[in-house]
Amino acid sequence: MPHRVQHVHLDSPPELSALKVEALAAINRLRRHVPEPEPCPGDIPAYRRAAVLLGLFGGRHGDLHAVLSHRAVALRSHGGDTAIPGGRFEAKDKDLEATARREAWEETGLPIDSRRAIKLCELRPFLSANELVVTPIVVWLIDPLIQPKLNPSEVQSIFSVPLEAFLYHVPPTSLRSSLRLASTPQPDRYRPPSEVSGPSDWHNCRDISWLGCRVRRHNFWHRSNPIRGLTSDILIHCAMMAYDKTPSFSMTAPGQPTNDELIRKAFKGPLAVKKRRVRPRMSGLEQPVDDDNKEGTHRNSAGPRPLPALGATKHSKL
Repeated sequence: MPHRVQHVHLDSPPELSALKVEALAAINRLRRHVPEPEPCPGDIPAYRRAAVLLGLFGGRHGDLHAVLSHRAVALRSHGGDTAIPGGRFEAKDKDLEATARREAWEETGLPIDSRRAIKLCELRPFLSANELVVTPIVVWLIDPLIQPKLNPSEVQSIFSVPLEAFLYHVPPTSLRSSLRLASTPQPDRYRPPSEVSGPSDWHNCRDISWLGCRVRRHNFWHRSNPIRGLTSDILIHCAMMAYDKTPSFSMTAPGQPTNDELIRKAFKGPLAVKKRRVRPRMSGLEQPVDDDNKEGTHRNSAGPRPLPALGATKHSKL
């Protein structure tokens, strides 16, 4: 079993003077954050563990931005998805932080040196669709001269998104230009409505069945590439910890188990699968009836329109 990452209180990270007051407060909250103990650690084999490196930096307007990647389309697993760089734990890794740093460096060229990517905190682990237990390591990228070096077999491009945007169903005006959205929501850009929220050109959600439970999955429609699934869940949680806010949308489905309960279901009891690789055990659910009383229909019922790729990205090997 890999060593758990130890929480370390760091000296004040440099290069913070250009951040907005809210962003600086968010960094300090992350530095103080200590996750709850992991559920059933003794039941999770090392080969079912993974880690991602969530790199943050100060944007041109003083906001916190998160580095994301666009996974190469040709990849067998999650090809074309948006991801946080990372991957599976390997025996040579000292701990899960080492896994996250190694994988991010191999995939995108993000600095593996802890002096250039300063650890802020570890977040609680998440369960991926393939039932890996994924630990996010949040770092502050201090080097303004970082030049990504993408591994083309894994990463198509990288891009960044304001971290705070993952708290909003309809982003405020202050964030919309950074998201390449019109200053006011445009009806022709609306996505299919979420199950509990109205129209939006940024966020929607859908409930699925997973491990016998109803679970809500969130989508963020960034112009570079849609952000969804595990990546969305990690970014929402990190934004909540950083800004000490709850999202403007409903996070969970009625009766949805906690993240810890999902992990226990996957590794303990009758649903546990003791294999290195697990096929996703997710399926769709009947969706709510819309305002026209036509089940599963909407003016955009054919699904979201493809968005032009405007930047670079990659997805972790999860």
